[in-house]
Amino acid sequence: MPISSPGIGSGLDVNSIVTSLMNVERQPLTAVSKQKTDYQSQISAYGTMKSALSTFQTAVKALSSPAKFNAQAANSGNPAVFTATANGNATLGDYAVTVSQLAKPQKLAMDGFTNTSDVVGTGTLTISFGTFTPEVITPPTPSSFTPNTAKPDVTITFGSSNNTLAGVRDAINASNSSVSATIVNDGTTNRLVITSKDTGEVNSLKISVADGDTNNLDAAGLSRLAYDPTASTGSGKNMTQMQAAKNAILDIDGIAVVKSSNTITDAIEGVTLNLLATSNSNSVNLGVATNQDKIKESVTAFVDAYNKLNDTLRSLTKYDETGKASGVLLGDATARSVINQIKTVMTNTISSSGTINSLSQVGVSFQRDGKLALDATKLASAVTSNFSDIATLFATSAKATDPLISFSNSTSKTQAGTYAVTASQLGTSLINAAGTINGVAATGAGINLIGAVGDPSEGLSIKVNGGALGARGTVTFTIGYAAQLDSVITNLLKDDGLLAARTQGMQSSITRLDKQTEAINVRLTAVEARYRAQFTKLDTLLSSMSKTSSFLTQQIASLNANNQ
Repeated sequence: MPISSPGIGSGLDVNSIVTSLMNVERQPLTAVSKQKTDYQSQISAYGTMKSALSTFQTAVKALSSPAKFNAQAANSGNPAVFTATANGNATLGDYAVTVSQLAKPQKLAMDGFTNTSDVVGTGTLTISFGTFTPEVITPPTPSSFTPNTAKPDVTITFGSSNNTLAGVRDAINASNSSVSATIVNDGTTNRLVITSKDTGEVNSLKISVADGDTNNLDAAGLSRLAYDPTASTGSGKNMTQMQAAKNAILDIDGIAVVKSSNTITDAIEGVTLNLLATSNSNSVNLGVATNQDKIKESVTAFVDAYNKLNDTLRSLTKYDETGKASGVLLGDATARSVINQIKTVMTNTISSSGTINSLSQVGVSFQRDGKLALDATKLASAVTSNFSDIATLFATSAKATDPLISFSNSTSKTQAGTYAVTASQLGTSLINAAGTINGVAATGAGINLIGAVGDPSEGLSIKVNGGALGARGTVTFTIGYAAQLDSVITNLLKDDGLLAARTQGMQSSITRLDKQTEAINVRLTAVEARYRAQFTKLDTLLSSMSKTSSFLTQQIASLNANNQ
């Protein structure tokens, strides 16, 4: 078979002609490819936006707690005696604190054994907690043990597998109860020591035994662990008290205070005291003041977090006059919506019962480049004059007109507003509170009242700390800037949110363009084949005509030669 190639017969450059024609035919494919590249660039830009929004949300979520702004410093004049912290609700000022006694746990020790593997006995041990009151001679009053109803008894059974000294220790510790056990070697014998994990007289121990040898009171078998503080030694009071349970005793500004723990949260409102040592009858100063540095740190963190987000959003949507450095999302409606939603929050005022309700009042203001700037002097002035309003400006919080009502919690469904509160029943650890919030029956949970489902107050949880029944004033619930921004960004980033919908739309467009590209490529293949067939046929025709022309030229030349 002869070798053929387009253009060989006639000299016609078929390949070049077809290539030129196909370049024109491929122009729609180029346009589709550019559209696809544009969509991919926008999807990448939205990924950058989502990342920036997520980073900003992490920052504002950390600032949506009142604790970040209710910053107070509690300073001890002698940290060796006690340290202190304030939660932002304490009254500013100085207090004189004298620590006379630290709270201590009770410790009981059993007679010694030669080896830790020695058998103690079998049976059942019941450990009770309560307050021991010693006998009073005048007027004659017998000793007594009053159970601590807040702490259930601990019951431990001992059999052949755990009846040794070491087995008793391990079984007590394995009970994960409010007591611990250890073995102390005194140089001669091994003694089991049982210690109450909780300090205070209310956590004194009483140990009853159901001995396997049927004698529950003697100093033999498991009854060696018996300890009834009201009984006689050797007859149910068989362990030795090494340390009595003691309460913490202190004086605050001349007021005697007795607590069961060395960590005291309810002596001075808003202040936690951690007692470490006695003060030898000397008073130690406790100063509570506003921690302006901490508040400035929190506000600065808010400003910095927003400015980082602003830089990213401006970079994605910026306009460049040359057109070479414009943002990928320039003119994008979704990007504009994101920016507007965030700025709407930032520029609105907060509905609160306080004096401060805008960022500008604490020295935070927008600049010409869209960033925020902080006026430290103005912030310091706001903290000094309206300390309690700073947290309200940024965090989720609530203020009650009744001093015995306090904010406990809220949910994403709780709406900002002022709600009337009534109490028809006070709550305790055993009885749920009852009453209304915003005129609607609330759910009781201990001393808490919780706003009803479907009401604007839904999820608002407040504590009713005593007081009279009936109308109890109002509670004003406020959603600050950080809390609002957290909510807005959550909606933007959720799976069915605005950004997800926009990204999915562009992915669908890319899928459509891929199918369009496949269809165009199929058509181009057919068009190129048709062009090649047409021009190859033309090449063959031209070649044939060239041969005919050459033959005729020869014949004419021959005829002319014969006629001469």
